[in-house]
Formats: sequence, structure tokens, C-alpha cells
Amino acid sequence: MKKSLLTISAFFLFFLVAVAKPIAVNQLNFKNIKDTIQFSQAIDSLRILIKANELVKAEKLSLSLIAQGKKMEYHKGLGEAYLYQGRILKKSKKYLKAIRSFDQSEESFKKANDLQGLAYVYNDRFVLEFERGNVERSSDYLLEAKMYYEKLKDSSGLVIVYNNLGNVYAGLQDLDASAEYFKKAIDMRKKTGFTKNIGMVMNNLAYIYLQNNQPKKAKAILPEALAINKKDSIDASIAHSYNIMAEVALYEEDYDLAKKYYETSLDIAKESYEMLAVDNKQQLGYLAMKSGKYKKAERLLAAARKEFTDFGAIQSLLKNYQFTSKLDSARGNLAGALEWQKKYQKLSDKRMADLSSDKMERAEARYKAELEQLKRLDEQEKQEQKTKNELFKYRIYTYSALGVLLIIAVFSIFIIRSRRERKRLIKELHESNLVKNKLFSIISHDLKNEISGLDGTLKLLKENTISVEEFNEIIPLLANRTNQTWIMLNNLLNWSKSQMNELNANPVSFDINDLIASKFEFFKPKADQKDIKLINELKNATIYADKDMVSIVAQNLLANAIKFCNPGDTIALQSIEREDHYDICFKDSGVGIDPSNLHKLFAEDTFTTTGTQNESGTGLGLKICKELVELNNGKIKVESELGKGSTFYISLPKAA
Repeated sequence: MKKSLLTISAFFLFFLVAVAKPIAVNQLNFKNIKDTIQFSQAIDSLRILIKANELVKAEKLSLSLIAQGKKMEYHKGLGEAYLYQGRILKKSKKYLKAIRSFDQSEESFKKANDLQGLAYVYNDRFVLEFERGNVERSSDYLLEAKMYYEKLKDSSGLVIVYNNLGNVYAGLQDLDASAEYFKKAIDMRKKTGFTKNIGMVMNNLAYIYLQNNQPKKAKAILPEALAINKKDSIDASIAHSYNIMAEVALYEEDYDLAKKYYETSLDIAKESYEMLAVDNKQQLGYLAMKSGKYKKAERLLAAARKEFTDFGAIQSLLKNYQFTSKLDSARGNLAGALEWQKKYQKLSDKRMADLSSDKMERAEARYKAELEQLKRLDEQEKQEQKTKNELFKYRIYTYSALGVLLIIAVFSIFIIRSRRERKRLIKELHESNLVKNKLFSIISHDLKNEISGLDGTLKLLKENTISVEEFNEIIPLLANRTNQTWIMLNNLLNWSKSQMNELNANPVSFDINDLIASKFEFFKPKADQKDIKLINELKNATIYADKDMVSIVAQNLLANAIKFCNPGDTIALQSIEREDHYDICFKDSGVGIDPSNLHKLFAEDTFTTTGTQNESGTGLGLKICKELVELNNGKIKVESELGKGSTFYISLPKAA
């Protein structure tokens, strides 16, 4: 019997860490830090407090360090203090505050030009967003961390990134991609000759092979993984190796060997890995049932059931109910078997309801956070306006001493200005309302359709109208529609900013090749899904533009190209050097554009058509691209021939 991937993924998600025990921290006086050496000592103490789970003391120390770091203008130290403050807040589940701390840490590390610090921040942001279920955003942060580790040539950091990418794709059920990243992590460790912790990654790879019905591959690497784990003396990883070896034996129906490995894993995991120990008990109970030892099976399953209940491990508890139902059935107790089956169904229904509720709560929390930010901005604008009005009144009082005539003149000017200001504000309010109405209309139409589709599918599954196998078949479609919804929301946000004149470019010099490489890696799974080949023919091209805006443009153009390509088509990127700018070409061999529609692509009114697999959109993507390119003193144009593909050109200034 295979166990659920989601259950086992908890055993190897991110690098294994031991439970921290209370550690004494030297009571140094950190209230008046005089130099960077003392600041580093304080950071070490902060790290120890966090490891010991002394979060109240740790938060107090982080606030003190931030205040003193600002006073010293020590940007590297500030980046570290904000980074650890973010980790403290994340541990306390204060996610929005943690995000703000990571923002400030990133800003400080950039001022200090500390690439290592930036790599740490992006990896922490990946963990936070991954835990919150924001897979797309977490992947972006992980790719940023990867970029900095590559610049630093930090193989240890890259191993962490590759391992985490493997876990991301495992969570997305893309087992082939997951295996590739685990192999990259292993190969990189072996090349450097530093094999510590590599056994854990090899365990991960073996487990993925087993889940992908490749037991021979899993069996081939497990002995080496076990040997490395024994050499490193990491009991949790040793126990995990034996557990997977037992799974392979169970897959091959060698029950005696499976029993031997489960018992070995259980003995080791008792002290170092409680959850795995309970899982071993449950599997031994299953083997006892298979061999007709019903009393032993009942005892082991009952013990595992109690511990899984204490842990709150719902998925493992569901499997326990299944095993117990089969046990009663094997003993001829059909009434008991039916009762356990009812318990299984009841718990399964509750779990699905809890998952749906949790997703809704996360979405609501994100919405409230964004709303809170908008309110703060509105209050700030009102306060600024109030300050301006007060200053204006003080000027009136000062000029009143000049005489009656001067007072009348100033008063007249004030009335005229007030009327003009009122007319202007009324006009801006009217235009703002028109923008909001148009924006909400788009959201209510497109977003409602996407969410209704997801909700309808989940209801069908909940009501058993479709089977789990049928639901698994449409998971890629749901993932695709979720990705389209994310791009749509990102475009809507930028469109709303442009409508309210809030988009401002912050140009910097950068090589567009680095940016395109990260986007190619992000879109590769989607392109592979449609059998579309991505070709990067870009030469080194250092441009001067807002990096985030160019990233959005590249993302929209690549997503658009994939949307309108058929299986077997290609998407190629090329660069042409001009006298004072570069032309970046996004060329695809897709369906092309009807000549009658070319003039509509960048128009004010939204224009959209469905993709080759009926992908939908808001029609805002290309309009946003045009506005972002023009904000960076660039141009965008398109050439297309129906049935032969399209080429989008963006011209951006060269770096000085």
C-alpha cells in the first residue's frame, strides 16, 4: 500500500531541524552598542533566543537592535535585525507584520549591497508564502534567492534552493520536475565533495521515485542514502531511509523484508522523529493484518490511531480508519467494518470542508490586508491635505496685519482658489468613480467566473458526483485557470494604478538576460504541459529601465505567447542592438492575429480572445505592457500573420 504524498511530504518539507531546547543567553548589555562587533554579538544572542523559542525576549531584543542600527546607520546589521524580526513574527503567525519586516530587511541589505543577506531574505519569504499557500509568489521569491546564490557561487545555498524547488513541485504533483531538482541538489553536493545532509535529499528523491511508480530507481539510491545518513549520525534521516526501504519492499510485496525495515525505522525514530515512528506502527499493523495476526494488528492500529489523533494528523488518521475497516472485514465483523467506513467518510468530509474554509480564510486575510493598506494611504493623503490647509491659514493670518485692502485681496484669491480646487476635486472624484466602476465590473465578471468554476468543481467532488480519479484528471486545468486568475489580478492592479496615475518608473541598469532566464524557468512547466519549446537567443543586453515593470511586461508577453501556441510550436526571444537602445523580440509560431484585430491590441477598451486551450483573459495584459514600456521611455509594436505566428518588439534604452 502506498501512503499519501501529502502525508509523507510533511516528513521532508525543507531541511530537517531538531526541536530547539532552551539555551542560556549571555546577559550582555545591548542597550548601548558602540560598534559593529557588539552588534554582531547581539545578533548571535538574538539567533539563540529564536532557536530556544524565547520569542517574547527575542522580539524585544530585535526592536532594540533596529533602533540602534538606525542610529548607527549600519545597513547590514539593520538587514539582519529585520530578517530575524520577520522570522519571529512568522513563528507567531503574524504574517502581515512579518512581510513588512522582510520588506525592510530587503531594503537594508540592498543599501549595504549584501548579496548573501538578500539571498537569505528571499528564501525566508519563499518559506512564508509557501506555508500560506501562495505557490506562485513563493516560487518567484525562491527564483530570486537562486539568482543571488548563483552570483555568490554559493553551492550550499543553491542546494537548499534546489531542495525546496523539489518540494514545491512535489506539492504541485509535478513529480518529474520535483525529481529533477532533487537530482540537481545531489549532483551539486557531490561535485563540491561536501556530502553532509545529502542523504536527506536522496531520501526525498527516492520517495518521489516511489510515488512515480519507479521503485527500482528508489531502491538503487537508498543504500547510498542510508550510508551517508549513518556517517552523518542523523537519526531522523536514518529512520526515514529505512521507512522508504520498507515502502519499496511493500510495493514489491516482500512483506517479511518490509516488516524488518519498518521495525528498524521504528526503533530509531522513537527518540528523533515521533511522527515517523507512529507511521511505522501503523504500517506494521497493516502487515500484521496481511499475515493474519489480527490481535497484533488491532493493538498496533489502535496505538497509532491514538497518537495520530493527538498529533492532529488527519490524512494518516484516514488511512488508519481504512486499515481498521479492512481488519474488521477480514475477521468477519462486517458491522464493525461498516462503522469504521462511516467514520472515514465523516472525517474525510470534514477535512475537505476545513481545507475549503482555510483557503477562504487566507483569501479573506489577503483582501483585508490590502484594504487596510488602502485605508492607510487614504488617511495619509487626508492628513497631508489637512496640513496644507493649516499652513495656508497661517499665511492668511500673517498677511492680515498688512491692512484691510491686503486682507480683501488675499481673501478674494482664497475664494477663487477654493472654487477651482473644489471643481478639480469634484472632477477627479467623478473620474475616480468611473475607474472604480469599470474595475469592479471586470472583477465581478471574470473573477466570479473563475471562482465559480473552482467552487463548482469542489462541490461536485464533495457530493461524490465525480470521483477522486476524475478530479485528479482536471487538476492541471484548475491549476492553469488559477495561474490565469493570478496574472489577471496582477494586470488589474497595475491597470488601476495607471488609471489613477500612481505608476512611476524607478529605472536601474541590469542585464535583461538574467530576468528572462528566471521567467523562462517559471513558465517552463506550463510550456511543457502544452508541448511548447522555449528558446532563449538573447545576447548580453544591459538596459536602463524599471526592473519590476520589465518583469511584468516579459511575464505578460510570455503568458500571451503560450496562450496562443499549439503543441509543437516554439517561442523564441532575440535581442537586436541599436545605436541608443535594444529591441527585444518575443517571437512565436502560434496561431497569429487577424489583421482586423491588430489595431485593437493596445486600445483603451479591453479586447480579448480565447487561447488554443480555451484560456480566457481580461484584455488588459497588452495595454499594461504598452503603458509600462512607455513609462520607461520605450516603445512596443507587433507584427503578425494569421496562422504563422506573431512577433512583439519592445524597445528599451541602453544603460549608460
